Amino acid sequence: MKEASKMAKRAVKVDWRNTAAGQLTYMQRRAEAQSKANETGFDHLLTKNDIFKDYMVSMLPQRENRFGRDLDGEVVMCENLARCQKGHGPVR
Repeated sequence: MKEASKMAKRAVKVDWRNTAAGQLTYMQRRAEAQSKANETGFDHLLTKNDIFKDYMVSMLPQRENRFGRDLDGEVVMCENLARCQKGHGPVR
């Protein structure tokens, strides 16, 4: 019985990304990455940072020079295909 009461008292740990603040942060950083991608024509990477409970936006190199870096997060590409730089955007 004591074991069950101890288990009931423990709080359930909620992942920070599933909270309202985490979702808002994701949407803000995603919009930032999309605007940077549209402005420059380069692909950007959106990665989570569990230490600071935030998302980071960084520019990616050309597709052939990424060496799996694009697997670390979400790749955000330029929406206007005419502005995409060589080696960026969807595979053509």
